[in-house]
Amino acid sequence: MRFPPLDRHFTGVSVPVAALRTAESCGVGEFSDLVTLGGFCLQTGLDLIQLLPVNDTGSNSSPYSAISAFALHPLYLRLQLLPGADRFTTEIERFRVEAAASEGMAGGRFAYSRTLEFKLSIVERLFADDPGGMAANPDFLKYTADNPWVVPYAVFTALRRGSGNAPWSTWGPLADPRPEQIVEWWESHPEQCVPAAWIQFQLESQLSAASRGLQALGVHLKGDLPILMSMESADVWAERGFFDLTGRAGAPPDMFSPEGQNWGFPVYDWGRLGKDDYRWWKSRLSQAGKFFHAFRIDHVLGFFRIWRIPRGEQSGLLGRFSPSVGLTAADLAELGFDTGRITWLSLPHVAGRDAAESLGSDAPRVQETYLRRVGDEDLWNIAPSYDSEAAIQALQEPDTVKAFLRSWHANRTLLDEGGGVWYPTWYYERTKGFQSLTDGEKSRLRDLLGRLRAESEQDWERRGTALLRAVQSATDMLVCAEDLGDVPRCVPRVLTGLGILGLKIVRWSRDYDHAAPGGEAAFIPPASYPPLSVCTPSVHDTSTLRGWWRENAAERESFFATLGEPGPCPVELSPALLRAIIRHCCGAASMLVIFQIQDLLDMDEDLWSSDPGEDRINIPGTVNDHNWTWRMPLSIEELAGRAGLVSGIRAVTTARRGWSPKEETR
Repeated sequence: MRFPPLDRHFTGVSVPVAALRTAESCGVGEFSDLVTLGGFCLQTGLDLIQLLPVNDTGSNSSPYSAISAFALHPLYLRLQLLPGADRFTTEIERFRVEAAASEGMAGGRFAYSRTLEFKLSIVERLFADDPGGMAANPDFLKYTADNPWVVPYAVFTALRRGSGNAPWSTWGPLADPRPEQIVEWWESHPEQCVPAAWIQFQLESQLSAASRGLQALGVHLKGDLPILMSMESADVWAERGFFDLTGRAGAPPDMFSPEGQNWGFPVYDWGRLGKDDYRWWKSRLSQAGKFFHAFRIDHVLGFFRIWRIPRGEQSGLLGRFSPSVGLTAADLAELGFDTGRITWLSLPHVAGRDAAESLGSDAPRVQETYLRRVGDEDLWNIAPSYDSEAAIQALQEPDTVKAFLRSWHANRTLLDEGGGVWYPTWYYERTKGFQSLTDGEKSRLRDLLGRLRAESEQDWERRGTALLRAVQSATDMLVCAEDLGDVPRCVPRVLTGLGILGLKIVRWSRDYDHAAPGGEAAFIPPASYPPLSVCTPSVHDTSTLRGWWRENAAERESFFATLGEPGPCPVELSPALLRAIIRHCCGAASMLVIFQIQDLLDMDEDLWSSDPGEDRINIPGTVNDHNWTWRMPLSIEELAGRAGLVSGIRAVTTARRGWSPKEETR
């Protein structure tokens, strides 16, 4: 679906589908609720709705853990619209009422597993009553024929359920199936496979109807495409050749995650994808284009390079950028490093005194069991069978022993992945090997790594440009990118050159290049953001504006100074100040300004939760039933009746509509 020309500013709202609440939704927000939200947008002057990913994630509530790049989540199905569902009207209504009561006791959080199980149970009973009729429906047969992903997904879903959600690696002959095996299983097990396909048929119908309804209202729909797929996904299972299963994707260490992040997702084999003319990616975009006018590429940096972590590692400490230019033996020889020095830099070397100081009386046992002596010295390497974070974590040892082994496991200057190429570790300058070098050797190694980084940047620019051009050529949707993290210098240049909108999160958009040592970096005014960007004050992985205001006093005061508001910076965020921040964001030069729905609802003080932390959608690095299960406190119909809230939102959207991109360039 085509997004209109970027000749004016757009203001939108970001909300997970699950968070929506209407008079018809059952236990969770549903695709059909989007039309009701569109009516609220029309009333308040909002012209765009941004969603989190809506792909099927199975038993995992995180929308970024998709088990299919194509299938929609059964959670968002409106049961009342299914053929024959009128027989279950009383049961559906009872569940809806009970779910609402449970949410009230759970602080506004919905029960993910219970709601999903209920919806699937209704569908199963509908199918059991008339399996032949559903399977023979001409529209359904055309749907499965027109969508080649449906049969592999349906077989995968049936096998997964039949195995009790066991990993596909345990599925015997079907652990690595040939295409004809998948088709054979579909044809020979219709009672197990067809229901999953039929659910997708209904979901696509409901989301398509919602999308058309929004378009009729003049409200645009923006989707979110996670760049990576779950290891336990139908795509990795059925399209094995497009994935490199020897590594896992993640992120390097930063101020928020000092050990980096390991997301557990396999990395792509871009070479294989390219030889197939990126068919899988183009099909994925074609599927999304059925519903969305625009989409957000999650972690667009992965199109340039990914933080690749070897199997067996649990953190992101010993990852490296892939692709990247590594050190060869010839490079290291020019620095004066022979084979022995290279080994010294690429393996942890634990002195006996280090073990004794850290482990006390446990030291001799740990050395004999898990370490390997180097020659006749009191110097030890970690034995190969224990030289990974996973192996160390699995040991039946006290935490002190495991922490000791983990710290030394990471204490290596260079990563040896074989093939005669080495890569620097993220914290290489802190390692024992690097610290043992002379000042001259340190300087020469730094210089060489700097040159190799520059070569890698050139490769990343070529690669990112080529891959993103392939993405653009496959769709007429507006392409937006989440370009956060350790961003290569080439990324903004490539995105701008291709007309792809980057992301500006107000609290993180700061002038770090000109900050005084130890001082606060100045906030970049939203009015100075590049037009090809999306401005937002908060996202699903951050606190809301009210929550942010409580988190860091120095940051709060620094930001307050940019607003031009009178008086000292208040400790608590008032409704008036929150509205001032929203107006400040609406002054962004960005073509799109998008607010989390929580921040817009907080313009009405009567809707404030007692603890703004309860309004957060996700806390990265945590896994619990709280994440991803937030729901709006009132139904959309009730919000539409709150005149103060409606007029408050309309005031800022009206003002923003009056700002022309052409005027900003004068």
